[in-house]
Amino acid sequence: MSREIKSIENLLYKTKSISEHQEEIKKLKGESFNVFSILKMETQENATHSAFLGELLNPQGSHLQRNLFLNLFLQTVGHKSFDLTSARVTLEKSIGTRNDNLKMGGRIDIHIADANKNTISIENKIYAIDQEAQIERYVNYNREKNTVYYLTLNGNAPSAQSQGSLRDGEDYFSISYRDTIVQWLERCLKESAEQPILRESIKQYIILIKKLTNELTDAKMKNDIQDLIAQNYQYAKKIESSVWSVELKAATDFLNDVRVQVQEALKEGWTITVDDDLSQAMTGARIAYKDWNGIYLKVEGGSKVPWAISWYGIVAPEKEYDRSNVLDRLAKTNFIKEGYRKSPGWPCYKELLSFATTEQRSRLFQSDQRTELIQEISELLIQLAQECRGPLSNIEKLG
Repeated sequence: MSREIKSIENLLYKTKSISEHQEEIKKLKGESFNVFSILKMETQENATHSAFLGELLNPQGSHLQRNLFLNLFLQTVGHKSFDLTSARVTLEKSIGTRNDNLKMGGRIDIHIADANKNTISIENKIYAIDQEAQIERYVNYNREKNTVYYLTLNGNAPSAQSQGSLRDGEDYFSISYRDTIVQWLERCLKESAEQPILRESIKQYIILIKKLTNELTDAKMKNDIQDLIAQNYQYAKKIESSVWSVELKAATDFLNDVRVQVQEALKEGWTITVDDDLSQAMTGARIAYKDWNGIYLKVEGGSKVPWAISWYGIVAPEKEYDRSNVLDRLAKTNFIKEGYRKSPGWPCYKELLSFATTEQRSRLFQSDQRTELIQEISELLIQLAQECRGPLSNIEKLG
């Protein structure tokens, strides 16, 4: 074994020891008990994150702190010229019918307005992909008095299709949960010292964010890890550069193992494929039947399977197929009966699985959990395919 490999192994061993100690500290502090995690609400952008942030930002919120938390947020992001006394917060604010050509309309996740017609628009992205011209549409809304913040876990910039020619830091501002939101929440926490329920709720949410962004909750542990990396920087970078490819291969192998099980169950007349490069957006797995005339079932990452929530459902673009006919045919299936979402390309789809967090991705590397997950996902796909075989057969394309 080379000296370099031994050094990397030693670094991993020391990191593991610090991490295990961190877990013990979490247990002693009671941080392992987190209501957001227990209720499986960790990655729900609107139902969890926008709702929680919006409630704190709302001067009329149930926290009863009036505009205190909103003021702290504005201070954190450096926003000025806003009338706190008249501020109103709206979630999922409609700004008109979406028009990608004119770059207008849509729904803003968190919208804040004052009596002087100043507005703040927060686009909240945990794992969902950007829509076409999304940031452009929001910037064009109330353009002279609107400030757009693009909020992601780690401060990533929006996609080219979303921002167009707009410039970060000038036309809109990228902020992160890891830095901006945690800093703000810690200021809110200090102001909530005499409100035990509010204080502990904010504390639990901070712990959730640090979990989603892979930040350590204990300052000493964090410093120990940083010191270890500084002392072994070159080896740490080699590990870092390999993690991405290891996760990508693990997710690809996982989907291919699912493909094998589904193919064995469905047999003749069915075609099941997995995209070669899951590092690309809108990739995943497809299931098609010989009589479906271009319609297919799909598993797709939002945006990429190895690092995000994945959806499954039926792909039949409304420009190519009569949407009402497709849904009428599927009306008796359990998939439709149990609720679903829809988009221009998908008549119906639901969440299937998630590799969005380190904890969730770790299942790919634990034999028992991986086997169980393959079985679970395969059964759902087989059931959907069998339910849809007859209803989706021989549907003609429009035109």
